[in-house]
Amino acid sequence: MQLLTWLTVIYLVVLVLALAVGLITIFVYLWRIGSALLKVENELARAELNTAPLKNHLEAINGGLVSVGDGLKSVDEHLAASSDSLNVIAEQLGLGARV
Repeated sequence: MQLLTWLTVIYLVVLVLALAVGLITIFVYLWRIGSALLKVENELARAELNTAPLKNHLEAINGGLVSVGDGLKSVDEHLAASSDSLNVIAEQLGLGARV
């Protein structure tokens, strides 16, 4: 009976040590991850500060590109209408529809 008691105590000590090592390892890795995330947060804040002056310029460029996009849509519509007209002419000439 004495042997069983000592084996149980030894087993508990080994189990507690293994659990402690596992938890300490998890804590260390979580600490490293937290430190890395803090560095990322600092760098993102710095990038935000560095790019803040570009906001007005980008809004102006975006506004210009919207009007360019509208012009290109208009050109696309005109080209589609021209294609339709040319297909009608090609059919009347017996050339068949060209796409």
